[in-house]
Amino acid sequence: TTYTTTNADGVISVDATSASFTVTLVSAVGNSGLTQTFKKINAANVVTIDANSTQTIDGVTTYALSARYSWVTVISDGANWMITGAG
Repeated sequence: TTYTTTNADGVISVDATSASFTVTLVSAVGNSGLTQTFKKINAANVVTIDANSTQTIDGVTTYALSARYSWVTVISDGANWMITGAG
């Protein structure tokens, strides 16, 4: 029900059929330009993308994927994460 990304992760498909799932982003600090994409592949439960520690995703600490096949792409600016696409 939880996963912490690494610098090697690019696209991550998340199946939250059994329970809600939280993905914690690797630190944005020291990873400027790192891009990660998350796609929710099931209909049930929420997938929460959690910024590392006090870092943010477009100014907030979490981003939720609630609809089946919803997705978000984020990029590190070296301090926080910015959303570059979502659907």
